[in-house]
Amino acid sequence: MRNTTTSPVSPIYFNLAEYCLFGINLGVFIGIIVYYNILNKKSNTVNGFLFGGKNMSVISVSLALIASHLTSITLLGVPVEIYLRGTQYWASALSLIVVTFLTAVIYLPVFHKLQLSSSFEYLEIRFSSHTRTVAAVLFVMSKLMLLPIVPYVPLLAFRLVTNPLAGRITAVICVACATLSAIGGLRAIISIGIVTSFLAVAGSALPSGLALLPMGFKRMWEIASHGGRLVLYDPDPELEHHTSFFAVTIALSTNWLWKIALSQSSLQKLLAVSSIKKARICLTVSCVGVILMKLLSCFLGLAVYAWFAGCDPLLSGAIKKHEQLVPQFLNSLSVMFPGICGIFIISIFSATTGCIASLVNSIAGVLFEEFIRPWMPQSTNELTCCKIMKLLCVLVGAYCGCVVWFAKELDRLQHVASGVTGVTAGTLLGLFTLGIVFSRANCSGALSGCLLSLLLCGWLLIGAENALATGALTFQGKPLAISGCGKDNFTYLLENVNVAKGVTTHLPTKPLQSLFRISFTYCPLVGAMTVLLIGVPMSYLTGKSRIDSMNPDVFCPLTQSIINKSQMSSTESLEIGPPDTQEVYMALDEALRHLKEVIER
Repeated sequence: MRNTTTSPVSPIYFNLAEYCLFGINLGVFIGIIVYYNILNKKSNTVNGFLFGGKNMSVISVSLALIASHLTSITLLGVPVEIYLRGTQYWASALSLIVVTFLTAVIYLPVFHKLQLSSSFEYLEIRFSSHTRTVAAVLFVMSKLMLLPIVPYVPLLAFRLVTNPLAGRITAVICVACATLSAIGGLRAIISIGIVTSFLAVAGSALPSGLALLPMGFKRMWEIASHGGRLVLYDPDPELEHHTSFFAVTIALSTNWLWKIALSQSSLQKLLAVSSIKKARICLTVSCVGVILMKLLSCFLGLAVYAWFAGCDPLLSGAIKKHEQLVPQFLNSLSVMFPGICGIFIISIFSATTGCIASLVNSIAGVLFEEFIRPWMPQSTNELTCCKIMKLLCVLVGAYCGCVVWFAKELDRLQHVASGVTGVTAGTLLGLFTLGIVFSRANCSGALSGCLLSLLLCGWLLIGAENALATGALTFQGKPLAISGCGKDNFTYLLENVNVAKGVTTHLPTKPLQSLFRISFTYCPLVGAMTVLLIGVPMSYLTGKSRIDSMNPDVFCPLTQSIINKSQMSSTESLEIGPPDTQEVYMALDEALRHLKEVIER
């Protein structure tokens, strides 16, 4: 059995069975599109288009929430992280547990009581219309930058291991299916999410399981341990180390908290069930499912490392970027197990389609609710509103398809879009948290915290991008080897893989430049903390908001209980307080008159 080779593997081409599988998958998507756009008319209202009528089942919403995390970045990027930097990414499971708990206890009760069509409508109720507009603009800008990256990541990975034109056509077909699904409303998106969940499990579990057949689990574990990839706890305090324990748990939790608890696409699914109890069940089930998928991706990364431990494909010239590592691994595996490439590519196609459909639907909903509906007459019927949202879906999908088709290189845009998404996610998370948790926060504190957060995080992002471009900032990884290239057995790899220490790149030591070493993972955390640290004091300096005139549902249950206790204590103090002076005088006067009458008698 031959494990690795120094020459590039031949391109991936589907066989007849794989074409049939892909055709069946595409046929299922087309069937969903036809059903929800032609046969089923439940999405012809705003409530049906955005929330599926708010009577959907727990299982379907749970699977859709799981699918919303299963992007091509998860299926392709996480195994590469494990291959390059070890298994510390497993700690993201802890982050998901904490984020799910915070969402269920703090954020979900607020939005489930208010039942808003747009999550940004909350900011107008809590602060002002200006705060709502600023937040909506940030959301739309970040999502429009991120949208073309979602199909571009799998396109980049498969571009050099398959026909480039075929890969580009597949990406455009993916965007077209996603756009048509978004037009069908939330029910169509959830239907695609159900299909995506099962395909993603098969696409991650099958390749890693088949890769173990030639060597066994014990041998794979020994190779990973010998290569330093088994990392259970890495307390590296350096901020540029984006896979340390603290980066994966604390910093990554901030981004996920925004995505799960507050993003428009997630709230649409959580509000699609009839009660908050069912929504919490959906959150719990989706947390378990996402953790399972993360662990499967980590396991796939270990299998890929065991396969290429002695002959790194990038160093040997087989690939040009490590992003193509998983396709290269699948291509090598398909020599022994034909068809495995097709299953994985189909799962990538499905995950990408579902993610784009959810993004297009949420962007169209926010654009309509925030920038179009306020200018429409109050008498506009639901059918007209729904048609406008469907037209917005078409325009957003066409924009995404054009960028994917005509853009020759989106690598730099990929880094910038990820950074901008992190900056806006942290700022928006801080803004919503300020309103939901802090009862005394006001509009001045919210806007000042938002502005300073954007300035600080934008400054850090620009500096970090410049440091990456000049080579001053590099992300260190575990050692890689090519000493096993051409060898035919895993025993040689286990005994001879050289685990020498890698060369450390020393970064500039100037104080200003050292700030730019902060990993992009920490950007959401910095943004959220800045909003809170500036917004709370500024609210007290400019005059605390009057909570007695506010709807109590805009606060989380914990804050509501604190407000009720303070109001009860103030009422009790009024009841036992000193009597009014005028009442005392009147009583004394009455007593004197009574005494005078007695004396006269």
